[in-house]
Amino acid sequence: NQIPGVATQENPNDPATAINIRGLQDFGRVAVTVDGARQNFQRSGHNANGAFFLDPAFVRSIDVTRGPVANIYGSGAIGGVVSFETVDPKDILRPGERAAAEIGATGVFGRQSGAFGNVIGAVRPTEWAAGLVGLSFRSLNPYRDGQGNRILDSDQDLRSGLGKIVLTPGEGQELKLGGQYQRYEFTNGLGTAAAPRRENEVTTQNYTAQYSFSRPDIPWLNLKVSAYNTRTETDQTQVSGTGAALGAKRYFNIETTGFDIANTSKFQFGALGLDLTYGADWFEDRVKTSDPVGNGDETTPSGKRQVYGGFVQAHFKYSIFDLIAGLRYDSYELSGGRTASDGQRVSPKVTLGVTPIQGLQVYATYAEGYRAPSVTETLVDGLHPAPASFLFRPNPNLKPEVGKTVEAGVNLKYDNVLQAGDRFRGKLSVFQNDVTNFIDGVFTDPGAPCGSPVPRACADAFFVYQNVAKAKLTGIEGEFAYDAGRWFASLSGSSIRGDNETNGQPLQSIYPDKLTVGAGLRFLDERLTVGGRVTLVDEQRRLPASALATASKAYALVDLYADYKITPDARAFVTLENVGDVRYKRFRDGDNSPGFVGKIGFSTRFGT
Repeated sequence: NQIPGVATQENPNDPATAINIRGLQDFGRVAVTVDGARQNFQRSGHNANGAFFLDPAFVRSIDVTRGPVANIYGSGAIGGVVSFETVDPKDILRPGERAAAEIGATGVFGRQSGAFGNVIGAVRPTEWAAGLVGLSFRSLNPYRDGQGNRILDSDQDLRSGLGKIVLTPGEGQELKLGGQYQRYEFTNGLGTAAAPRRENEVTTQNYTAQYSFSRPDIPWLNLKVSAYNTRTETDQTQVSGTGAALGAKRYFNIETTGFDIANTSKFQFGALGLDLTYGADWFEDRVKTSDPVGNGDETTPSGKRQVYGGFVQAHFKYSIFDLIAGLRYDSYELSGGRTASDGQRVSPKVTLGVTPIQGLQVYATYAEGYRAPSVTETLVDGLHPAPASFLFRPNPNLKPEVGKTVEAGVNLKYDNVLQAGDRFRGKLSVFQNDVTNFIDGVFTDPGAPCGSPVPRACADAFFVYQNVAKAKLTGIEGEFAYDAGRWFASLSGSSIRGDNETNGQPLQSIYPDKLTVGAGLRFLDERLTVGGRVTLVDEQRRLPASALATASKAYALVDLYADYKITPDARAFVTLENVGDVRYKRFRDGDNSPGFVGKIGFSTRFGT
């Protein structure tokens, strides 16, 4: 949430998270991977159409790529890519240790109470083999907003486990085998005919195999191969209503299987350096849904989609110049019921960077991306629940989206600016993304407005996903950080605009302008860090006429934190979020966010 141009959409009664990058989200526009495995879960409803479940206890790094420039990451990411990497044995084991463990626990207080913790154990029986097992739990009670209002069904329980084996059978070789299991339990719904209450049990399984080979003496072979299978299953039991509805069960399952292979060959021709990267990838989504007494299996239909492609990218380095040029081929096949569709395209990318003086780089990029329609967008077909009983219509003629982005900016990197050992980093960028055949949900109601007290007012109304001729998104992003050791400060912000150029209406997926200012101090030989952050978020009323009800107000938040390294292997921390106890609702979230929430925790590591 602190990265300019990046936002998350969350619903208090559902632990899933959706990521928005530069105004684009849903249906894979932002590709999310965990240890290289795609997370493509989607369920239709009054929530994001594309979300993922992930326990942060095991996350060790997050890599964010903004815009359709990530050819290496595969197809569909016209908004960007977010790659999560989980903990490895080397993160727990110190050199020379054969066994080690990391334990962490956190207590939550304030407008929400609860606790979460984890334990991770790692072993290295030989110099070429290591492994780990991790267990985690999270139990949070319902929270209250800044005015003390209890937010219904904002509690959740989570149990998760992680296992990983890492083998290094030879110099430069590494094989990783990993598996992660998560189980979430929560209840949501209003208990009405239109929004019945349901108990939810969500389980995710993520299995990965990754092989890499890289040695300095073989510059033409830097190989990475991975295969994965990820499953997300939502089982729901209705706990309100009468007759067949009470106790009715339904499920939404999506299984994604895929692989990718890439190699980088490095060459040096005098003063000219060349990194040539090439590869291929494939994944398949299988969607299975069932709702015997409702229509959840119509609004989230079953189906299958295969997406595959290949790419080649050349990175030339000469003096102060960096030139990156690449091509990617994408193809897809989609089917479900009696409907099928397919398509293919070649997308180019070129980036030129110039470093006229040390520490300053100016760059310009043109990149295209290609997103195939999802199973739901193509096959959705059914009746919206009462009282607004309009139709969902399928559209087998949907065309894939094509994003064409122009971006320019400057990167700054300076050391020893004001004193020896300090660091300054900065990035400023502007962009424009023209998306042709943009897919958007279109609601048509030619007669009496649906929901009005007129007999059969919704009978002629329908919702269908259609290709908008063109959508334009423009924005500016900036982030600057200075670290002098004893003190540090940062400033970041973004402003994005997006329009449907066919009807002249703003896009509904554009998040409001945001500015974040942070600063902190370090004491006791930099073992104690204290800091704070102020986040200013503008109102968002620049919306299409049909979505004005989702407008959000401006707000300001203050967060404080402290972290103390007791020993190199033990730390204690406290975070105070929304210390002003502000009542606010983030744009597109399902309800108000928590008021003041404090977290106090401790973690330690020991090994032998």
